[in-house]
Amino acid sequence: MSFTNLDIMKADLRWQVGSIGFACNVFQAQLAQATPHAIADLTVLTAVGVWLTDLLAPMAPHIVVDCVIDVCQVYKKIGTLWNLVGPAPVIFTPGSIGDPLPSGVAALVTAYTPTSKVIGKKYFPGLSEVGQTAGLWIGGVLSAMMQSGLVWINTFDCDPPSEGRFYPGVWSLKKVAFVGFAPSLSTRDVPAYQRRRKQGVGT
Repeated sequence: MSFTNLDIMKADLRWQVGSIGFACNVFQAQLAQATPHAIADLTVLTAVGVWLTDLLAPMAPHIVVDCVIDVCQVYKKIGTLWNLVGPAPVIFTPGSIGDPLPSGVAALVTAYTPTSKVIGKKYFPGLSEVGQTAGLWIGGVLSAMMQSGLVWINTFDCDPPSEGRFYPGVWSLKKVAFVGFAPSLSTRDVPAYQRRRKQGVGT
């Protein structure tokens, strides 16, 4: 398998949240090339790994040390199917030694597109109690959420850049099309909730 101009990739990032369960985030982006040509899967996996490493870095100091990445699998959209390409090498080192907030509590970042009602949401799990006061995220957490969000919505290049540039966005089931992000984000100081599942429980 290889990637070429206008191909769409999806990265499924799975977190292990201590002994409680796991959480998942999905990232999508479309490849654009000045001159269409095939590029190796490894080139894409490496680019996605660097992108997500940079994206998670601002949040890492606020996430408890036993919230770790289990795996990040990358897929390529072919027709109506997402075909597995392989794992992306994401580096993530959480740094908070505070007590974890209850399972499901997450920091929510919302990204917008030019298309009405087509948005992206990212829930960052595993934050510690020291990251909030009076039920609201502290300024440091809000700043980190915005920094991570900016990495999320901005383009990232392959290495070398001549191989292509990825434009993040979302695959819209409603539009049956990939929709790129507008330069617009929002964060909430009120903690959000993302449902968790235990391994082997439920579907």
